Amino acid sequence: MNRIAAVFNRLKSQGEKALIPFITAGDPDLEATRRLALEMAGRGADILELGIPFSDPLADGPTIQAASNRAVRGGTHFPEVLELAGKIRQESDIPLILMGYYNPILQYGLERAAADAAAQGVDGFIIPDLPPEEADPWRRAAAGAGVAAVFLAAPTSGRERLQKLGKITRGFLYYVSVVGITVENKKQKREE
Repeated sequence: MNRIAAVFNRLKSQGEKALIPFITAGDPDLEATRRLALEMAGRGADILELGIPFSDPLADGPTIQAASNRAVRGGTHFPEVLELAGKIRQESDIPLILMGYYNPILQYGLERAAADAAAQGVDGFIIPDLPPEEADPWRRAAAGAGVAAVFLAAPTSGRERLQKLGKITRGFLYYVSVVGITVENKKQKREE
């Protein structure tokens, strides 16, 4: 049984829900990210999402955009995130999900990205800008390496789409609970 399934099976048997925090890798730096990730694991996180910094994180709000920009300026890119995941894996058995945009993964090479991630102990990927209709090459690469290709459902997803997502997602189905960007500042929106 893989780490993701083991966590959800344990939580289900205890009648509990998963705590899955997100942290942008490389913000403020890779060593701090490693320490924070291990602290989250030690304080009860069930699964950890490591954000892959990207130069143009359009689906994210200002907080995650700023974190991603700081990390990119500090030299954190996909290869560094893989290395960081490997370091975390050496110290923790928490399931690791890499979350990021498709372009860095595509540029790295789909099969290589999936295989290198698996070798570092990564359990899955969430790629928010990869729609399932275009995801077959990534799904094959991820399945071949044994990493979960986690897909997203939104409040606007209809029944037919949810059924399709349920059939192709691995690990779990990520439900986006709001329409819009992540970590949106409600006060800022009202003032605009």
